[in-house]
Amino acid sequence: MKFPRNIMLTAALLYAASCWAQTGPNTSASSTQAMNAQNANNVCRTYFAKPKPGSEQQYEAGRKKHMQFHRAQKDTWTWNTWYIETGDNTGTYVISSCGHAWKDFDEWEKRMGKTDTADAIASMAAYQQGGTNGFHVYRADMSLAPPNQPPAPLTSVTVYVLHPGAAPEFTAAVKKINDALSKQADWPKTSGWLQLVNGGEGPTFVLLNARQNWGDFAPSPKSVNDVVSEAYGKEASDQIFKALRDSSAHIFTEAATYRPDLSYVAGK
Repeated sequence: MKFPRNIMLTAALLYAASCWAQTGPNTSASSTQAMNAQNANNVCRTYFAKPKPGSEQQYEAGRKKHMQFHRAQKDTWTWNTWYIETGDNTGTYVISSCGHAWKDFDEWEKRMGKTDTADAIASMAAYQQGGTNGFHVYRADMSLAPPNQPPAPLTSVTVYVLHPGAAPEFTAAVKKINDALSKQADWPKTSGWLQLVNGGEGPTFVLLNARQNWGDFAPSPKSVNDVVSEAYGKEASDQIFKALRDSSAHIFTEAATYRPDLSYVAGK
């Protein structure tokens, strides 16, 4: 899935390359199985909606009405909504439900699919000029923050579109940087990674950093590069960040505001 050209490069090089040694096929298969098992219940369905010019208020009213539909249906899934504040997709709404296994989508479609689509069309279609959707997996094995955290008021987002075949080097680099950051007691453990698995150009990875306010966007006293250099030495650190740069074909950044008034939390 193609992420709207979003998301904030604040920490664009916020992660790094793990061991560069080649692994045998058995080790690789075992690693893949472990990763899949760790993230088996971390699938997200994400929608992007752009209102027609001048129809933002009507769209939001329709979105609120549609979330009331989810409440009336006693939907067991939570649907969170964000509003993109910066970048090429400013004015786009992002609606997502996470924390699912793949088979859960079959059950939800049988229970909610047709009626949900009908209500969404009736409530919002007249005010929406376009949109897209796709599936992502929250990569807990690449993230400092655990999955399914309560939404922060603001999110800094960085979208990495990689060169074909570059995902192993990229994820290894991210994990190596995470190892260094995780050992810093005062480093915020608020970042997480999504991987696009269906719905757009790939390989695509999305870095999310929770922010409480705009002041949190200010640079930290110690940079990611500083932490990684201290952990591995300058030469190894340079190679780690080079792996990130060489893996990436495009990088897009955005900031998004959480909209609790346009969200539905199951059970509330």
